[in-house]
Order: sequence, then C-alpha cells, then structure tokens
Amino acid sequence: MQAVAPQTTTTILSARARAHSHRLVRHWGLLELNQRLIEHLGSQVQSGPFRGMALSELTRCEHLGPFLLGTYEAELHPWIAQALGQRYREILDIGAKFGYYAVGFARHMTDTQVIAFDTDPWARRATREMADLNRTTNVSVAAYCSPQWLDRHLRPGSLVISDCEGFERELFSEARTQALDSSTLIIEVHDNLTPGAGAALRERFARTHDVSVITEAELVTPDVNLEFLSPEEARAAAREIRGPQEWLLLTPRSC
Repeated sequence: MQAVAPQTTTTILSARARAHSHRLVRHWGLLELNQRLIEHLGSQVQSGPFRGMALSELTRCEHLGPFLLGTYEAELHPWIAQALGQRYREILDIGAKFGYYAVGFARHMTDTQVIAFDTDPWARRATREMADLNRTTNVSVAAYCSPQWLDRHLRPGSLVISDCEGFERELFSEARTQALDSSTLIIEVHDNLTPGAGAALRERFARTHDVSVITEAELVTPDVNLEFLSPEEARAAAREIRGPQEWLLLTPRSC
C-alpha cells in the first residue's frame, strides 16, 4: 500500500496511531486530570512563549497538561522566544498535531501566513478549531507536505518547524528548492524510526546553515500553582509522554 498509494496509506496509519494514543490517554486516567486542570486553571496556556493561547475542546482528547502549563518541549523555549522576535516570509508547521505551534506563532505574527500540515484527519480538525477559537485567520491547514510541495511553494526566508515521525530525512533531503537555503528550520529527528536521519540532515544543510543540536532536558517544574493536585498528579500533569528527543536548529548563513 505504501508503494502504490503513499499518501492514502500514511493517512490511514496516522489516524490509527492517533486513535491508539487517545485510548492510552483514557486508560491512564489523563482525561480526568485534564478536567481538573481546566476547572482550576481555565483553558488558556499558563506560561511559556505561547502564554494566553486558548486550547480548544478537541485538545482535551490529548494529554493536555504540558500544553496547558506551558512546559511542552521546554528545551525549545529560548529559541522560540527568539524566533518570535524575527520576521519570516511564511511559517510551515509540518506535523502540526492540534496546531500548538502553528496557532502560537500565528497569534504573534498576524501578518505572516502559517500553513499547518498533518496527515491525520483528527489533527486537521483540531487545528482548524484552535485557529477559529484564537481568531488566527492567517492559519491554513493542509494534509501532506512533500519534497515536491516544498520545491513548488516554499518561500525564501521562511520558518519551518518539522515533527513528521521519521519522514524528515526524505522530505528535506529530496527537496531541491533554493528557498531552503535562506529558511530557518527546527527539525525533530527520529533516528529510532529512520536510522541515520540526523546525520543525513546535518550533511544536507552543512553548506548553507549553522547547525545546532538540542537534546531533551530534565522535567521542567511549571511556574504554576498546582496545590490542588497531589505531588504524583502534578508530576503527571507536567510530564510529557515521549521517548528520547533530539532537535536540529538550522540557522541560515544568508537571508
């Protein structure tokens, strides 16, 4: 199926993976934890670079604590804060989930077009809901970002955020557009899914970009009063359910 109809197959696999993750969230009791957090704190992000962003109804199917508390991928916060002070021709969020980054950047950069890609239909619905709730009319939603799409449409001087579960090696290695040479990229690397992806991407951008590697840090204590939770619940609320993570921050040498 992957060889004959890759986009359709990817959509099916993405939807199955999302449904499985939502079942786990329910099984682990995190939906009840989400409800307690919202009852006490409301549904706006409490801290971090996207503080004040509203989280929509569909997001409550996820483990919402790290997003609501503002600790999600805290390793990237210094870079995100810096990026929010820059100007970009366009922003791509590839693997947008429910649009946390897409809508977060769109709220701060209202004159910049943001395109949120996700192969999962639920994620696209959730991103549209987030964009509507936060009144970010500069967000558009698409399903599949390919090397050919980048070659045809990527604008020079763009910002690209990628978390596409191992597809990053193929996506950026096969794209030939010179617009990538002047774009800033932050790419989550999935060497566990695509062995050698990190090394291939560092080689791909070595000529045009300064390459920094960001690795996961210890659990961040949220700057939010969680006295209404037990210590164990507070840790569960802030802790992301993820394996080892590594990101590449690629800064263009020329704009």
